[in-house]
Amino acid sequence: MHGALGCFGGLGLYAVYMAFTEDLSVFLADFGVPISAGSASGLGILDMPSEMIADGVVMTTDYKVTCLASVFGDLQYGAGVNVDGLPYTVRNVELLDDGKFCDLMLQRSATPVLAAVTPAVLDGNGVDIESAVILDGGTPSTNYVDGNVLNGGTP
Repeated sequence: MHGALGCFGGLGLYAVYMAFTEDLSVFLADFGVPISAGSASGLGILDMPSEMIADGVVMTTDYKVTCLASVFGDLQYGAGVNVDGLPYTVRNVELLDDGKFCDLMLQRSATPVLAAVTPAVLDGNGVDIESAVILDGGTPSTNYVDGNVLNGGTP
Protein backbone atom coordinates (compact mmCIF):
# COMPACT_ATOMS: atom_id res chain seq x y z
CA MET A 1 0.00 0.00 0.00
CA HIS A 2 1.38 3.37 -0.96
CA GLY A 3 -0.07 6.14 1.20
CA ALA A 4 -3.76 6.36 0.42
CA LEU A 5 -3.50 4.04 -2.58
CA GLY A 6 -3.76 0.28 -2.59
CA CYS A 7 -2.92 -2.11 -5.43
CA PHE A 8 -5.27 -4.98 -6.28
CA GLY A 9 -3.40 -8.23 -6.99
CA GLY A 10 -0.52 -6.65 -8.89
CA LEU A 11 -2.81 -5.82 -11.82
CA GLY A 12 -1.99 -2.16 -11.69
CA LEU A 13 -5.49 -1.28 -10.48
CA TYR A 14 -5.47 1.17 -7.66
CA ALA A 15 -8.19 2.19 -5.28
CA VAL A 16 -8.25 5.35 -3.26
CA TYR A 17 -9.17 4.77 0.38
CA MET A 18 -11.23 7.61 1.75
CA ALA A 19 -12.79 7.94 5.14
CA PHE A 20 -16.28 9.37 4.99
CA THR A 21 -18.92 10.08 7.54
CA GLU A 22 -22.62 9.70 7.07
CA ASP A 23 -25.65 10.94 8.93
CA LEU A 24 -27.16 7.73 10.31
CA SER A 25 -30.28 9.50 11.57
CA VAL A 26 -31.49 9.61 7.95
CA PHE A 27 -32.11 5.86 8.14
CA LEU A 28 -34.54 6.36 11.04
CA ALA A 29 -36.25 9.57 9.93
CA ASP A 30 -39.16 8.15 7.90
CA PHE A 31 -40.33 5.31 10.16
CA GLY A 32 -38.70 6.17 13.47
CA VAL A 33 -40.61 6.64 16.70
CA PRO A 34 -39.31 8.59 19.71
CA ILE A 35 -37.18 6.68 22.23
CA SER A 36 -35.88 7.87 25.57
CA ALA A 37 -33.86 6.20 28.29
CA GLY A 38 -32.67 8.43 31.10
CA SER A 39 -31.07 11.49 29.48
CA ALA A 40 -30.61 9.75 26.10
CA SER A 41 -33.20 10.33 23.39
CA GLY A 42 -33.51 9.68 19.69
CA LEU A 43 -35.46 7.76 17.08
CA GLY A 44 -35.79 4.04 16.48
CA ILE A 45 -37.81 1.63 14.38
CA LEU A 46 -40.17 -0.43 16.52
CA ASP A 47 -40.86 -3.99 15.44
CA MET A 48 -43.30 -6.21 17.34
CA PRO A 49 -44.06 -9.44 15.50
CA SER A 50 -46.49 -11.88 17.07
CA GLU A 51 -45.94 -15.62 17.05
CA MET A 52 -48.01 -18.63 18.04
CA ILE A 53 -46.18 -20.95 20.43
CA ALA A 54 -47.04 -24.03 22.52
CA ASP A 55 -48.73 -25.84 19.64
CA GLY A 56 -50.81 -22.80 18.72
CA VAL A 57 -52.22 -22.28 22.19
CA VAL A 58 -50.32 -19.12 23.18
CA MET A 59 -49.65 -15.98 21.17
CA THR A 60 -46.52 -14.07 22.14
CA THR A 61 -45.07 -10.77 20.93
CA ASP A 62 -41.36 -9.94 20.68
CA TYR A 63 -40.68 -6.23 21.06
CA LYS A 64 -37.57 -4.91 19.35
CA VAL A 65 -36.43 -1.41 18.47
CA THR A 66 -33.58 -0.70 16.05
CA CYS A 67 -31.71 2.47 16.98
CA LEU A 68 -28.30 4.16 17.03
CA ALA A 69 -25.75 2.21 19.04
CA SER A 70 -23.90 5.42 19.86
CA VAL A 71 -26.96 6.60 21.82
CA PHE A 72 -28.57 3.42 23.18
CA GLY A 73 -25.95 0.66 22.74
CA ASP A 74 -24.75 0.82 26.34
CA LEU A 75 -28.12 0.08 27.95
CA GLN A 76 -28.07 -2.83 30.35
CA TYR A 77 -30.54 -5.58 31.20
CA GLY A 78 -33.44 -4.17 33.20
CA ALA A 79 -33.03 -0.56 32.06
CA GLY A 80 -36.26 1.34 31.52
CA VAL A 81 -36.94 2.66 28.02
CA ASN A 82 -39.83 4.73 26.74
CA VAL A 83 -40.68 3.88 23.11
CA ASP A 84 -43.35 5.91 21.35
CA GLY A 85 -44.85 6.91 24.70
CA LEU A 86 -45.03 3.41 26.19
CA PRO A 87 -42.76 1.91 28.89
CA TYR A 88 -40.52 -1.08 28.14
CA THR A 89 -37.70 -2.89 29.93
CA VAL A 90 -34.46 -3.89 28.16
CA ARG A 91 -33.89 -7.64 27.92
CA ASN A 92 -30.85 -7.59 25.66
CA VAL A 93 -28.84 -5.26 23.40
CA GLU A 94 -27.48 -6.69 20.12
CA LEU A 95 -25.10 -4.75 17.88
CA LEU A 96 -25.85 -5.03 14.16
CA ASP A 97 -23.34 -5.41 11.31
CA ASP A 98 -20.67 -2.72 11.80
CA GLY A 99 -21.93 -1.73 15.25
CA LYS A 100 -23.44 1.60 14.21
CA PHE A 101 -26.97 0.35 14.90
CA CYS A 102 -28.27 -1.93 17.61
CA ASP A 103 -31.43 -3.87 18.37
CA LEU A 104 -32.89 -3.39 21.81
CA MET A 105 -34.80 -6.53 22.71
CA LEU A 106 -37.58 -5.32 24.97
CA GLN A 107 -40.24 -6.50 27.36
CA ARG A 108 -43.41 -4.48 27.67
CA SER A 109 -43.64 -2.95 31.14
CA ALA A 110 -47.02 -3.16 32.83
CA THR A 111 -48.17 0.13 34.25
CA PRO A 112 -51.44 -0.22 36.09
CA VAL A 113 -53.98 2.43 35.25
CA LEU A 114 -56.46 2.88 38.03
CA ALA A 115 -59.95 3.88 37.05
CA ALA A 116 -61.58 6.76 38.85
CA VAL A 117 -63.79 5.45 41.63
CA THR A 118 -67.34 6.73 41.49
CA PRO A 119 -70.31 5.60 43.58
CA ALA A 120 -72.54 3.08 41.86
CA VAL A 121 -75.97 4.14 40.66
CA LEU A 122 -78.11 1.12 39.92
CA ASP A 123 -81.52 2.61 39.26
CA GLY A 124 -80.91 6.05 37.80
CA ASN A 125 -82.04 7.93 40.92
CA GLY A 126 -78.53 9.12 41.77
CA VAL A 127 -75.88 8.53 44.37
CA ASP A 128 -76.91 8.02 48.01
CA ILE A 129 -80.63 8.08 47.24
CA GLU A 130 -82.92 5.39 48.59
CA SER A 131 -84.37 3.35 45.83
CA ALA A 132 -87.57 1.43 45.41
CA VAL A 133 -85.87 -0.90 42.94
CA ILE A 134 -85.41 -4.33 44.45
CA LEU A 135 -82.87 -6.58 42.72
CA ASP A 136 -83.10 -9.64 44.94
CA GLY A 137 -86.74 -10.00 45.94
CA GLY A 138 -86.34 -8.21 49.28
CA THR A 139 -88.24 -5.12 50.35
CA PRO A 140 -87.07 -1.48 50.53
CA SER A 141 -86.74 -1.89 54.29
CA THR A 142 -84.43 -4.93 54.02
CA ASN A 143 -81.07 -4.26 55.65
CA TYR A 144 -78.49 -5.21 53.01
CA VAL A 145 -75.35 -4.34 54.97
CA ASP A 146 -75.92 -6.19 58.23
CA GLY A 147 -77.05 -9.67 57.42
CA ASN A 148 -76.56 -9.44 53.65
CA VAL A 149 -80.02 -10.59 52.66
CA LEU A 150 -80.01 -11.51 48.98
CA ASN A 151 -82.94 -13.89 48.70
CA GLY A 152 -85.89 -11.89 50.06
CA GLY A 153 -85.54 -13.12 53.66
CA THR A 154 -85.13 -10.97 56.72
CA PRO A 155 -81.84 -10.08 58.35
